[in-house]
Amino acid sequence: MHFYWRVIEELKLLGEIWVINDPSLARSYKKWVMKNAKAIARIQNFETDETPVIFLYLGMVHSLN
Repeated sequence: MHFYWRVIEELKLLGEIWVINDPSLARSYKKWVMKNAKAIARIQNFETDETPVIFLYLGMVHSLN
């Protein structure tokens, strides 16, 4: 599920929206997000607060994944 979450986050940076149509995948993803909500919040705060300048390209954060 971490892979799906990372893909969705990368697509958000590009202005895209990804919809999960498979009900079982959507349910599993929701459970994973709820279980890892604290870790996700820490990752998002770290990425927004301490963005190193070396990884900026044309004003956008480059993914290291």
